[in-house]
Amino acid sequence: MKYVALLLALIVVACQSAPGIGVAPTEDSARPMEVIETPVVTLAPLESLPTGPISMVAIGDSLTEGDTDETGLGYTGRVLDAVIQRHPDSTMVNLGKSGWNSDALINGDQGLDGQLPRAVNEVQAAVSNGRSAVVFVWIGSNDLWYLYEYGGDVTDEQEQQDLEHFSSNMDVILSQLRGAGAQVLVALLDDQAKRPIALRGEAFLEITPGELARMSLQAQRYNNAIIERAALHGALPVDFYNTDIFTNADLLYYDGNHPNTAGYERIAEIWLDSLETLLP
Repeated sequence: MKYVALLLALIVVACQSAPGIGVAPTEDSARPMEVIETPVVTLAPLESLPTGPISMVAIGDSLTEGDTDETGLGYTGRVLDAVIQRHPDSTMVNLGKSGWNSDALINGDQGLDGQLPRAVNEVQAAVSNGRSAVVFVWIGSNDLWYLYEYGGDVTDEQEQQDLEHFSSNMDVILSQLRGAGAQVLVALLDDQAKRPIALRGEAFLEITPGELARMSLQAQRYNNAIIERAALHGALPVDFYNTDIFTNADLLYYDGNHPNTAGYERIAEIWLDSLETLLP
């Protein structure tokens, strides 16, 4: 019941915040501001994890790898420290890689194998040894950055194709992890158009103010896709959209893009709040 209440609260908040969220369109926007409605979905309650050690795996980009956290812990180290208090001998394998998008996560990049097949192997090994397995998935930020940085003058059709491609990738990721026997927590994305690095124009210099407005809407569409894919595959959405982690200077590294140590502490708390719904 705790899980059902959490999901309903997440959907209600997202629905309340969806209209008007994002950067207001400028003269070079291709269309007026669009209202993105968050779907109301029914997700079967996940079973509680049994007692005993938990094998955890984290996959994603720089936010998972823990870039700019001066402690070196990132969110994954903090989550492990907390879980071990209740489930001794639990482990965490962090496969996150800075700069990776959902394609790279599945297929590999930079001469490295994909994170997904490695995560599936970790899950299968854990399950075969009688251990619970949990995978944390946080991917999509770089999909958005790259679309608008390298996509030229992005059209409505390109955005739709990109959304379908991202949704398909999420299907692959969640279905394989769930099929291997993992409980899966999947992050909703923040609105990157609101990050200071985007507003100051200090990175991804080809993205115009008008494209920031479009990216804001596309982030909402990505989140809708994540919620829908989570419902289909029995994964738990974790809300990083309705937070101030990426807009609050007290929680951001000086680059205006990544969390600082305090930001990673907040991130770990959010993951742990969701994980709590699965723990006995």
